[in-house]
Amino acid sequence: MQIKRRDLLGAGMALGVGMATQGVLGQEGEQAAPQARRRPMGGMFGTRMEPPVNSGVQPSSVDYNYKPKRVNKAIELWEDGQPIYYGGSGLGAGVDPYAQGVRMARTYMDAINVEMEHGALDFMQLREFMRGLVDGGPTRSGHRTPAVFVETCIIGLDPQYMRANTWVLEQLLDCGIHGIHMCHARDSEAVKVATQMAMRYPFERPGIPKLEYQGLRGSSASYAAQIWGVNGNMYNHIADLWPLNKQGEMIFGVKIEDTYCDQDVDKTIALPGISMAEWGPGDHSFWLYGLSIMPDDGSRPPDVTTRPEMVKVRQAVLDNCKKNNVMFLNAGSPDPNSPSYAITQIKDGAMVLEAPESAAIIGREYTKRKMPV
Repeated sequence: MQIKRRDLLGAGMALGVGMATQGVLGQEGEQAAPQARRRPMGGMFGTRMEPPVNSGVQPSSVDYNYKPKRVNKAIELWEDGQPIYYGGSGLGAGVDPYAQGVRMARTYMDAINVEMEHGALDFMQLREFMRGLVDGGPTRSGHRTPAVFVETCIIGLDPQYMRANTWVLEQLLDCGIHGIHMCHARDSEAVKVATQMAMRYPFERPGIPKLEYQGLRGSSASYAAQIWGVNGNMYNHIADLWPLNKQGEMIFGVKIEDTYCDQDVDKTIALPGISMAEWGPGDHSFWLYGLSIMPDDGSRPPDVTTRPEMVKVRQAVLDNCKKNNVMFLNAGSPDPNSPSYAITQIKDGAMVLEAPESAAIIGREYTKRKMPV
């Protein structure tokens, strides 16, 4: 199936729907539409994210003649020593995935997280979202789409579980996404099965170490190739894990977010093919403190990120990221008084920031980014 751009009128209508949706999502309380109230707006650190618009504000160092070098915008920025900024897709009940893709095509985000840990595992919705991104693009940096990764409901439980669920990761990749973010990466052997079997093709590649397991991806990922804008053969060449394969355009992240993950953190983050890692303070707080941090009156849970146990968890993930050249993920705030202030996090080594546009603007100016937004 060829992916065709819709005519200008159709794209304009889709963008109009997106703008209208954005207006609804900006409301709160009883005045918001039911579907807007159902949409999760909280980030990984429980903060309300700004709507995924793009003000067009550029860093003073921007290169307006910039030409993209890669399919994956996130990897290109990392290779230039730049952090990436990401947020959610806005997909959910009552949201047209194609129209949402068109709307998000020129977002301020460098990467989009399609949350399927608690959101629906919906392959057709994902395909339509990716098609919308292509039709609404390219990005201002010239990339066909922002980088897109899926936060999956398939967790790093154990090798047997992972072998039985490799098909889910393969199906997600066939939708044209650029990566997987694995929740509860508990067992390094499970993560090894995911990265080496589910994420890769069986080919031996010149200059790339032969790993323990051979890839299971098969012919043909024609839809994914069309989303990326390459022929099927080229897709097979570049649909591999970075930085294991320097020519690879796929990323794989791990969430070290419970006390079982902590026991294997050294081995997990050291695995070949891991691109990024986070410490999952939301879920970690469940395991460390239980229901005591969840007031049953529905009030906002206390901020536990500065407690000694949480600081220790974060430091272990950060240290292992630095040791293994893996990109550390943390929240990014525009508030200079917050421990998650974007510049503070960048100075500490964060290269992946879940951040509103206001924080991204601050961070991009600080790092003198050249790629347009």
